[in-house]
Amino acid sequence: MISKPFAIFIILGSFFGGFMMEGGELLSLWHPAELIVILGIALGVFMASTPVYVWKKTMVYLGRFFKGGRVNKKIYTEMFALLDEIAKLARSKGILALEKHVLAPEESSIFAKYPAVMKHRELRKFIADNFSYLLLNPPKSLKYEYYLEAQIEDIIHSMMEVPRATGKIGNLLPGFGIVAAVMGIILTMNLLGGDMDVAKIGSSVGAALVGTLTGIFVAFAVVAPFSHAIEVMIRQDRSMLEVGASFLNAFANGVSPSMANEIARQRVPVEFEIPR
Repeated sequence: MISKPFAIFIILGSFFGGFMMEGGELLSLWHPAELIVILGIALGVFMASTPVYVWKKTMVYLGRFFKGGRVNKKIYTEMFALLDEIAKLARSKGILALEKHVLAPEESSIFAKYPAVMKHRELRKFIADNFSYLLLNPPKSLKYEYYLEAQIEDIIHSMMEVPRATGKIGNLLPGFGIVAAVMGIILTMNLLGGDMDVAKIGSSVGAALVGTLTGIFVAFAVVAPFSHAIEVMIRQDRSMLEVGASFLNAFANGVSPSMANEIARQRVPVEFEIPR
């Protein structure tokens, strides 16, 4: 949890510290009007180009950015335990015994044992929906493996809306910085002629340059790492869903719960590997 604040401290310390080491004064970087122009336009463009649900998901990912992603050894451990318990119940009492658990996982006594899975909405839904699918006794001609893969692609595509949107805003931010800089130069032009105040002209030009600097800094030192961090979280979610899909596909093809568990474990990323 402290890794992100520590990284931000390094970024800001390097930026402001290096500027001061060169003899600069921090107040010369403080131009609130430039921030309003750049960040205000960026926020407006983001809101205008994305639906409301993307706004909400972005705020959720912002929280995860500081807290850390949802995928860890704990959720893998719970996922394996949940899949194993459900599969063994289906083997011992028949697939129809799962109905009350998979149709309403929020009310299930089995799902309730695994809080990390319950908090991961997409994983909970993925497991419940796909065991529910098996209740319908689908014909073998419907390839279950492809059905699972298609679902994962849909889930990931929805998740990727956030980094796609923030990434595009990051690409535009240097341009917004130029807009603020041009506005500053226009104001500087108004100071020319007559008894010119060199100090005011210098300050105005400096403010314009800060606009360009701000746009570039926010794009590459704030938005870009945030977007990449989200992409990493989503890749971790994909890997976890694919591990779950391996178990489900093996079980659907008649493999025992223990063997299905082993097949799925072999796909767990090394950084999240859990002991047997």
